[in-house]
Amino acid sequence: MNGKYSVELCGKGGERDRIEKILALHDDLTIARLIYKMQVALHPDRLVLLCDRARVLARSDHPETMPK
Repeated sequence: MNGKYSVELCGKGGERDRIEKILALHDDLTIARLIYKMQVALHPDRLVLLCDRARVLARSDHPETMPK
């Protein structure tokens, strides 16, 4: 698996937990944002991250980081 951007699902403990699963990898930021939005809707009770390699671009527990 490779791709610059990742959408990651944290364990049920949120930030305290490790990444439980990488939901998607993609090289296109626009597509990665769409996947992120979809996964946030599918997992409203979980922490979902949109990352650029090791840098977090958006977090589902901080709505102000939600991509437009």
